[in-house]
Amino acid sequence: MLVNPENTIGLKSIADLAGLTFLVPPYQRGYRWTEVQVTELLDDLLYFGEVRERSRSDTFYCLQPVLIKPLGRQEYELIDGQQRLTTLHLLYGYIRQQYQRGGRLLFTLRYVTRPDSQRFLEALNDPAPPADLAEQAKANIDFTFMHQAWESLEKWFKDQPDPALTAIDLYQTLLKHTQLIWYELPETGGEQGQEQQAFIRLNSGKIPLTNAELIKALFLKRAADDADTDAGRLAFERRQLELAADWDRMEVRLRQEELWFFLNQSASRHPTRIEFLFELHKALTPPPPDEQKLLGNDAYATFRYFNHRLQRASKEALLTAWGDIKDLFLTLEDWYASPRWYHQLGYLIAVGTPLTKLLQAQRDGTKREFAEYVREEIRCTVAGDLTKWEYGADKTQLRNVLLLFNIETLHAGGSYRFPFQHYKSERHLWSLEHIHAQNDKGLRRHQDFVNWLGDVRPYVAKLPGPRPLPEEDDPEQGEGRPDPPTAAEVLERLNRLAAKQVIEKEEFKEVQLTVLELLGEPNLHGIENLALLSTQHNAVLSNGVFAQKRQRILNMERAGEFVPIATRNVFLKYYTQQPDHLSYWTATDRAAYIAEIRRVLVNYLTAPHDAD
Repeated sequence: MLVNPENTIGLKSIADLAGLTFLVPPYQRGYRWTEVQVTELLDDLLYFGEVRERSRSDTFYCLQPVLIKPLGRQEYELIDGQQRLTTLHLLYGYIRQQYQRGGRLLFTLRYVTRPDSQRFLEALNDPAPPADLAEQAKANIDFTFMHQAWESLEKWFKDQPDPALTAIDLYQTLLKHTQLIWYELPETGGEQGQEQQAFIRLNSGKIPLTNAELIKALFLKRAADDADTDAGRLAFERRQLELAADWDRMEVRLRQEELWFFLNQSASRHPTRIEFLFELHKALTPPPPDEQKLLGNDAYATFRYFNHRLQRASKEALLTAWGDIKDLFLTLEDWYASPRWYHQLGYLIAVGTPLTKLLQAQRDGTKREFAEYVREEIRCTVAGDLTKWEYGADKTQLRNVLLLFNIETLHAGGSYRFPFQHYKSERHLWSLEHIHAQNDKGLRRHQDFVNWLGDVRPYVAKLPGPRPLPEEDDPEQGEGRPDPPTAAEVLERLNRLAAKQVIEKEEFKEVQLTVLELLGEPNLHGIENLALLSTQHNAVLSNGVFAQKRQRILNMERAGEFVPIATRNVFLKYYTQQPDHLSYWTATDRAAYIAEIRRVLVNYLTAPHDAD
């Protein structure tokens, strides 16, 4: 059994390319590397050689993939990688021409529909190049870029303190210590046109060759090297089966949205989700700064990291490395399975705590120490006196508290888990919703005013009589103040305004303020008047009075929308023992709401006297 029966993935040294011919098909554009890309490659090769010499390490510099298909003996169709191989061809030819004065070219590049490009490339690399090469370069865009690359090589070497010594060192690094990722399509039996389709996928960003595939090949390669006896072949097959089974199980589990969004802020950017584990392992055990620069930061940096670690690994070290990946995955699965860790760690990840930081803390301490560490990390995200926080300046703390309140409400219930997959959905960006309308924000046109007045009319009409003064008012301070308007008086003013042909903004604001005073206290920006809601839903609710919002929240739930449980409870007045009014958000409701937040989050919130 072969894990990858059709395509061959492996590493090939630059020296292994000697004598090969690469055919560039007609669907590819010509050579287009600029001076920046050429000199970056030279700088990286030189830096790698210097670091390797200082550290005396037996490592390889690894280039990005080439995708090829065998055509015959030592001949391949070059599906992707033309730019890299052309630059290597020019580099090798330049060193040979300028500093070695002899020797054959390493490999050959042929162009199906551009034979002149091949002749120009060979002329550049000729020990005695034509004198008019610069003029020839003007005749063709391919020639122009090839010639510019050649001039870039010339300039770079001249800028070195000792060009000849640099050329020798670079030649050794290139041939003896540089590899490229070799991805080989089957020679026969493939679909017609598969080469061009593979090229299109690679160059449209839909890369079929992933870090995960390449790392898988690294783990299997060593096993294949040992399969030279019957016992070795059986062991190899068994190892393949075990690895393939583990691999598939991890991939399937990570594709479950509940697990994925517990651990991540957004959807995966990779074709395979197991790559997340390799990136996580790399982040937990980063290479030294010198090595980090060598490994780069492109699409294949994770593969290079594992290649650097495993290319000379013993069988035991290889198995240990795979065991580390499995242990990492099992840790994450255990966290997901535990209601406590799922909610506590899920909250910390949701508010931006790096997963690597949590994993490192778990590794560094006992279970008891890790539990206390997690509690302290949560406390830090909600530190301060929540009753003093204001909408605007303290948005982050307020949003953290309300998210934690929703999570812990479900956790305390025991039967439900907070749905991080909905909370982190691309459809939702979360914000703070005023439970009672804060102002007329968004209402500008006559029709807006008419709609608002029409929406609120039924709630005013239902009120039985005069609304009492707010409960927190001091009766003595209220002496001499005019009585608040009755519901009937407010309704009459509302109807008169709605009947006008033109409604002035100031008129509307005056009546709106009267309605809000009747139905609840306006302009409260503390946590007692805030709930967590997505911006999409917030836009729908922002101008409504409490009773309107309550009805719309219920309609959202009936439509299957995700509404956080504490937000739902607020508009159902779940936290008030005996709610007097369902049409507005009273001081009693606000006090009960804060009391419930403090009760549920008692292990995390700072007590009021501690914050002074």
